[in-house]
Order: sequence, then structure tokens, then C-alpha cells
Amino acid sequence: MKIGDNVIYRGRVLVLLGHDPMSVPDRHAQVEDPETGERFDVLYDELEPLPAGAQGFDQGFDQGFDPAA
Repeated sequence: MKIGDNVIYRGRVLVLLGHDPMSVPDRHAQVEDPETGERFDVLYDELEPLPAGAQGFDQGFDQGFDPAA
């Protein structure tokens, strides 16, 4: 998980703002609720990455890069 990624914490989608280095035992992360703006610290190990494709709207077609264009 990278800073700025959407993550899941206890069923809520939050934005990862920062985290402790890997060398720190019981690492904490700083997250923000994008709906309320609330920021808080959580245990890093309790975060889950948001599954690919769960962000944005799925229109049923790919709007990505077209090398033929």
C-alpha cells in the first residue's frame, strides 16, 4: 500500500496519509475519511488494500491507453 491509496479499515474506505517505518513494532498508519475529513491513527496491520477495480465507476468498457490511437 502506498501513501495516497484508498484502503479498507473495518469496512470503511479511507485514504492512507502516512505510516510508521517497517522497523517499528506495532506500526501505525495515519488515515483520512474522504467523506468527513476526519483523520486518525490505526494499526497498519488492520488495513487492507482496496481491491483493483473497486475505485471509480465501471462503465463496462476500458477507457485506458490505446496504443493504436
